Amino acid sequence: MIFSFINSCAPRRRAIVAATLLAVVGCTRSGDVAGTGRAAAPTSTPGAAAGAADVIGALKLVRQEYANAVVPAGGAVADATEYAETELFAEQAESKFAALAAANGAADPTRSAAIRDGIARTRAAVARQAPPAELASEATGTVALVQDLLAGAVLEEIRGAVVATVRADEAIAAEEIAGEYRVAITTGPARSIFARQNGGLVAIPPVPGAVYLGVLLRERRTKRLLPAARITATLERDGRGTDVALAELWGDFHQYGANVTLPDDGPLTITVRASPPAYARHGDMLTHFVSPVTVTLAARVQQGSLRFDAHPVQPVDADYAIGDDVLQARTEAGTLYDAGPYRVGLIVEGPEPIWLWRDGAPVLSPVAADATNHVEVALLDRETEQLVPDAAVTLTFLSGSRTVGTATLHPLLSIFSHYGATLALPAGVTRVRVHVDPPTLGAVDRPRLEPAADVEVPLPPVRGAHA
Repeated sequence: MIFSFINSCAPRRRAIVAATLLAVVGCTRSGDVAGTGRAAAPTSTPGAAAGAADVIGALKLVRQEYANAVVPAGGAVADATEYAETELFAEQAESKFAALAAANGAADPTRSAAIRDGIARTRAAVARQAPPAELASEATGTVALVQDLLAGAVLEEIRGAVVATVRADEAIAAEEIAGEYRVAITTGPARSIFARQNGGLVAIPPVPGAVYLGVLLRERRTKRLLPAARITATLERDGRGTDVALAELWGDFHQYGANVTLPDDGPLTITVRASPPAYARHGDMLTHFVSPVTVTLAARVQQGSLRFDAHPVQPVDADYAIGDDVLQARTEAGTLYDAGPYRVGLIVEGPEPIWLWRDGAPVLSPVAADATNHVEVALLDRETEQLVPDAAVTLTFLSGSRTVGTATLHPLLSIFSHYGATLALPAGVTRVRVHVDPPTLGAVDRPRLEPAADVEVPLPPVRGAHA
């Protein structure tokens, strides 16, 4: 079936998306979880929901890290650092659920016992180095039991990510899958675009008669945004084309866009070319998104607007839920601190290698002989609760009021986008000052994430130090 979409005249699609938004924020039929026919648990209180989120986040981290920690057949550790982290996260899942149950947030005793047993089996699978597929099945089943405590509601911690994804899907006029990438186009009347110049955002007035052309570059499997790419769109008719460079922009959702002038009514071919994200990587992303992607879409200009015949947006893979990356970031950080327009979470763990992005390819940055820790910052937009890309994050290490060292973090792709570096943590550090320079990306519709920000936080315990 072919669907014809036009972004500028879509009241019916907006009504559909409004209904979808109601669904994702937890409106379900009485006695039914999200229309599945399964009996709902009692409605959770905010405290119980937050406790359930902690347990879910820890179990999903176990599942994610364990896949890289143990060989596929089980019985042997492939990565000692990752394995130590799975032990820690499994222990945290158990302790977090014990706290939830003690606060009477685990519903009836039968349900509580099933969750407790599932977590115990997950910890046992880690301890005996079970095959990752077995561990994933156990953890996934237990996550489903904990999610039942929420009675179909979306976790408050990921609500912003869910809403942003729904809005992005609604705005898409055409999407194509190309290997690991989703390449989608959104279009409509000309929009206000703000470019980053001299430390601020400067408005770029559109040319009269222009329309907005935006591209969403996302992971095929998860719909997670892919930052720091160079994207051009070629508008072509009758062998004559115009190349348009699209700026990376922050808004209700991440996109690349520009206001463009269209030719007269008639057929039009739009070819989108995107480089891979110019981001450093952890090992789990080393072989992913390292090649450019090109997608060609047939369109037509009709009464000054773009129309497309395209397939609808495809769902994420079954083993991923929208917002998993944000939930995992928040779980790893533990505590988030407000800093201007941002929320900041600081994570300290054992040393590990990273791969820097140089000359269009990942290059190993091995662990130095004197390295003691890998330090990470999770950075979120306070307004939308989405992970913020393309910022510059620096740390100042303090012993009391005395500065004992500094570090500049690399933007990193992994199970969640963050900023990190492996370094020798100075002795005696008690607090860390996090400085955030605003992201290099621009903004659409209105200025966003404009100022720099600072926050001073206590040095968190080293994750996995006891393992």
